[in-house]
Amino acid sequence: MNGARGFYDGLVRRPVTLLVIFVALLVIGVLAYVRIPVQMMPDGLVQPSLQVWISNPGASAQENEQKVVRVVEEQLRTLPGIEGLDSTANDDSAVTFVRFDASTDMELAKAEVRDRVERARPQLPTGVQEIGVYSWSNSSLPIVFFAILHPGDDERTDFLIDTVIQRRLEGVDGVGKLEIWGVLDDSVRILLDEDRVRAAGLDLGNLITRLSRDNFALPMGEVEDGGQRLLLRSDMRFSDFEEIERYPIGNGLVLGDVARVISAKSVRNRLFRIDGQYAFYGEVQKNSQANVVETCERMRVALAELEADPRLAGQFRFLPLFDQGEFITNSLNQLRDAALWGGGLAVIVLFLFLRRVRSTLAVALSIPFSALVAIAWLFFTGGTFNVLTMTGITLAMGMLVDNSVVVIENIARLRAEGRNGYEAAAEGTREVALAVLLSTLTTIVVFLPMIFMNGSPVLRIMFGELGNPLCLSLAFSLVAALVFLPVIAAHVVDERHPLVAAVARALGPVAALPARLTAWAVGGVRWLVERMAAFLLPVVRPAARTAAKLRWLLTLALVALAGLETWRALGAWSLGARLAPDFGWSPGFNLREQLALALEAAALPVALLLVLWLFPAFARRPAGGLERAAVLVPRHRNLVDLVIAVNTGLLHWTLRHRFAASLAALAVLLSIAWPAANMAVTPFGQDSNTSRLSVQVEFEENFTLAQASDEMRAYESFFAERQERMGVAHIAARFDARSGRITLYWDKALPRPAHDALQREIRTTLIARPG
Repeated sequence: MNGARGFYDGLVRRPVTLLVIFVALLVIGVLAYVRIPVQMMPDGLVQPSLQVWISNPGASAQENEQKVVRVVEEQLRTLPGIEGLDSTANDDSAVTFVRFDASTDMELAKAEVRDRVERARPQLPTGVQEIGVYSWSNSSLPIVFFAILHPGDDERTDFLIDTVIQRRLEGVDGVGKLEIWGVLDDSVRILLDEDRVRAAGLDLGNLITRLSRDNFALPMGEVEDGGQRLLLRSDMRFSDFEEIERYPIGNGLVLGDVARVISAKSVRNRLFRIDGQYAFYGEVQKNSQANVVETCERMRVALAELEADPRLAGQFRFLPLFDQGEFITNSLNQLRDAALWGGGLAVIVLFLFLRRVRSTLAVALSIPFSALVAIAWLFFTGGTFNVLTMTGITLAMGMLVDNSVVVIENIARLRAEGRNGYEAAAEGTREVALAVLLSTLTTIVVFLPMIFMNGSPVLRIMFGELGNPLCLSLAFSLVAALVFLPVIAAHVVDERHPLVAAVARALGPVAALPARLTAWAVGGVRWLVERMAAFLLPVVRPAARTAAKLRWLLTLALVALAGLETWRALGAWSLGARLAPDFGWSPGFNLREQLALALEAAALPVALLLVLWLFPAFARRPAGGLERAAVLVPRHRNLVDLVIAVNTGLLHWTLRHRFAASLAALAVLLSIAWPAANMAVTPFGQDSNTSRLSVQVEFEENFTLAQASDEMRAYESFFAERQERMGVAHIAARFDARSGRITLYWDKALPRPAHDALQREIRTTLIARPG
């Protein structure tokens, strides 16, 4: 006891020391808040992986599987921390995905993968030209979409895209993979003269087969000679146009006699148009360990530098279409604003209860102190500032002042009893310290299972990111209440200055105005209810008397009706067909929708039950009418007293009418049926981006690229006619011969109702064209 008393006495009598510590912690918290890495989601939600891409032109998929994939996998299997290898062998290339444990240092892993690939290189076929190691996975979402606008195609456009733009952007720190759509490659075209082909009697099918068979490059095995190992390869590919033109086609003729061989541009991947004009389209995926916000910022800088690059001569303009870094920053800013509003409202509520400015400010300091120190803890332990972290801090915002309120109220009580500031601060804190400590610990213990859950790794990371800042904030709010607040309270909790007391008395009627307005509103509702009841009572009383006598029979009927409606809503008539043999729900049974329908079906019978059990009260009313309230307008000094009075009256009514109160509670519970039935269920984090909208178009297999372009033009025209009315900033179209996608971009995110309305309009007005 003496130790506790001496501890708090020592605290309140060392204000300078505590002030220095308090300010130092705040400064550290602010620095950590400025420097902590910012990203959308915490690390570890996506398994870290590396991709090894090997180019082997002219080799078949089977050759790449035997000569490339097996050799590379044999070396990669020796890496530590590998969880799996997935390889794909294609014509001309092979790809291997290396999946690592979540705790792996990916910078070290990337260096080790490069080392293993170099070890395997001497064993690879000589046709292997390029090997790339990319730090990304198929599950990684692009972080930046952008369009490259140019005045028109010339011989250098695609060359500059490949050699200047793509190489510069791939070198941005944090970029794992960059793809640019719409690039045209040089290709060789053989243009046949129809009349000459007919005159020569050529079999075109046989000619195409011969050209393919005679233009190849194949490995031919290995030869060991004198201790040296030699790899043999047969390269029979055409080297120039003249060699193709001299290709014999029979009857003493060569290919040049019936055709012309030219160089032409062909589509490398997909074509891209924006606002009706051909352009290039870029997608950026980040390194699996890179920070999204920082990588997006570097990309913005790189795009600005490219626009000013003299090698491009100002011919290219870069138009950002989506920037996940800005999306994350805006999301965190919204959460931050919500937290600030929550903290501000908490301070206002504190002032309404404490009614002292200095005490309110002293208690309110625990909010920024606890949040900033919690962020500092995350920063120094290697954490990040993400949506889940901010959500945890926002959830804790209202609880951060609880401990301080208890301490300051007890100190104020002792101060009012005549204790001096130091004695009241020390004794008041000591009296409630144990209760405050146990209360905070019991709150923290509730969230600990979320942090240490050992089920799904993804859920463990998500709930850990949510629970850690919440528990840390509560713990530091306890420190603020028991260590720093007593020192502040010893100097701020005092009798009001006479001038302040006079001003408070003068403002008393103004402060009571909200309570009086609310009281008048309550009185108006009471008057309206009494008038309606006086009008309806003569009509309802005969039915009420009859229903009161038969209420048990009617209750059983309504209960049976509620059960029947619920049974039918759940589809119980065919429930046997909906259940799996092991009595689990079948895939076609949507439990959420069925429960919503059941609640909606049971709502009306339960409401009738509630009315039925109110009938006896009407039946017992005297013939003169309802008993009117003694005081129509409540009389209270403030809203708190008014709320307490209303709550007390409601409690008395509930105790007198337990069955009706239970039915009312059940009716409130069943009221969730309507919002539950109309609530949209979406994957986590995929319901917020309303700044764009996409339409997917699938073509028949016999479509050519030109036909696909014409079809996409028709859909682009549909949206161009409505562009101004919809407020669309840009209309982008990506397509090849098999499919296409049209994406509408807005400069600012639309409100969710407006976005949904546009979706419904497009679904009803956009008609699919033939093919």
